[in-house]
Amino acid sequence: MTWMRSMMSVASTALVCAMMFCTVSAASPNQSGISALKGVDAQPMTAAEMQAVSGELNAYDIAAALTTLAAKEAKYPKLQADTLKLAAYFSTNAVTINASFAKLGILTACKSCTK
Repeated sequence: MTWMRSMMSVASTALVCAMMFCTVSAASPNQSGISALKGVDAQPMTAAEMQAVSGELNAYDIAAALTTLAAKEAKYPKLQADTLKLAAYFSTNAVTINASFAKLGILTACKSCTK
């Protein structure tokens, strides 16, 4: 049951993130880009601010984060195994997943990749 709750949490978080990225903010016709709410007024974000809040929407980073999380789940062997299985899925299908992220315009550079 814990695994199910964990996966539902991951899925709902991904859904909320996708909704946030796909939502169009109300801006005047001569402004472009994403706006952040400050109080009631919408303020345009700088490129540096947008990069800072863009998240880690890269399949390789997600796989690395899940692998790190699995290392902390030693007390729960079934959850640990399922988390590693999910990490392997993201790693195996990274090209397809990243292509989907790129199509949506939310793909970020890989932070966990060695260069």
